[in-house]
Amino acid sequence: MGTRVIIYSGKGGTGKTTISAASASLIASRGKKVLIMSSDPAHSLSDVIGKAISRDEVTELAPNLFGLEVDTVYEMRKSMGGFQKFMANAYEGRGVDSSVAAELSNQPGMDEILALNRLLIEYKSNKWDCIIVDTAPTGNTLRLLAYPEMIIGGTSGKNFFKVYRGFSSFVRPFRQQTPNDEFFKEVNNLMEMMNELSAFIVADDVSVRLVLNPEKLPVMETKRAYTFLSLYGIKMDSVIINKILPREKQLGAYFDYWVELQAKYIKEIEESFNPMPIFGSILEDEEPIGVNKLIPVADKLFGTSDPIQKLYDHPLIWLEEMTANPRAPKETHRRLCVRLPFIDEQDELYIAHNGTDVNVTAGRLQRAVSLPRVLVHSDLVNFYYEDGILKMEFSEKPPEEIAWTDDPFFVGSNK
Repeated sequence: MGTRVIIYSGKGGTGKTTISAASASLIASRGKKVLIMSSDPAHSLSDVIGKAISRDEVTELAPNLFGLEVDTVYEMRKSMGGFQKFMANAYEGRGVDSSVAAELSNQPGMDEILALNRLLIEYKSNKWDCIIVDTAPTGNTLRLLAYPEMIIGGTSGKNFFKVYRGFSSFVRPFRQQTPNDEFFKEVNNLMEMMNELSAFIVADDVSVRLVLNPEKLPVMETKRAYTFLSLYGIKMDSVIINKILPREKQLGAYFDYWVELQAKYIKEIEESFNPMPIFGSILEDEEPIGVNKLIPVADKLFGTSDPIQKLYDHPLIWLEEMTANPRAPKETHRRLCVRLPFIDEQDELYIAHNGTDVNVTAGRLQRAVSLPRVLVHSDLVNFYYEDGILKMEFSEKPPEEIAWTDDPFFVGSNK
């Protein structure tokens, strides 16, 4: 078994840092070497563990347990110092104040990319049995996970990446006011990094666990997060309901109301996410601060399940062969299925077939999905949404209509 990566996310205040730390502590107590990382700019991992954690070097927290609070400002200076310097100088050359220029040189999305890259570095080191990531609130986490795919995803994105890489090499001998070698090297490294990250985040070893409280807003946000993760091919293997009020205790009329309200939302969560595993954590009698108090929290949470394992595995995108049309027996029809749970009827579903990509828009979500090679010479003839699955039907073009020299896979094989 390779390094297992588990990413915990959820709405702010749901207790995901506590659940992340408890899971890491339990796995480490069972003899596995574990790294717990925080990618949240407002780090609270060290507060939950009860020990200071470094921003650049892993810190030993307990036997088999190590921690790291990623500082993206530090990572930016270390990996993209030349890029930042050129951008700041360019702004200053246009009359922008130096302090403002320094801020403008921090490009949008860089925090997410660099935090993910540090995760990838640790993953590739082969030093860990398991890496657990405590992330920022859901919105930032989704941007963190999807950003490499947004930039480099789809066949068109990959083609742009190849063109840019070639252009940056071509322009160097002729440059006058162009950036120096350090700038081009760092930007090329960044493009390579995003290409690698977009593949890593959908790897079999990586999965997301969403933490929520049994309340209306966290339930709604968790459903939207599941839709987003599914669209981008990022695996989710469980839902964790945290801060459940104990039902067996008489807490008075005030708390009885909240206990009943929580029961209503717990039922909704179970019905909505079935058959995915759902775990519940009862609100503790005291704050679980420190490894020794965190281990029992995770032990009760997971019960007989092993938290290091992939707890649920299902395909997010798959291909189905369709029954041949008797009227056109030579035509081949296939169906590309994309799991998209919780799409509202009011959400606009728009599908556009663009060469080797299909652009999927569902409400405010959008992604360019690269077609499997078997569909490259097929036409999109129909699509519909059924039981949480987007189904797109393709008809293969007759051989005489296929221009093999236009096939990007064919052209690429001769390079």
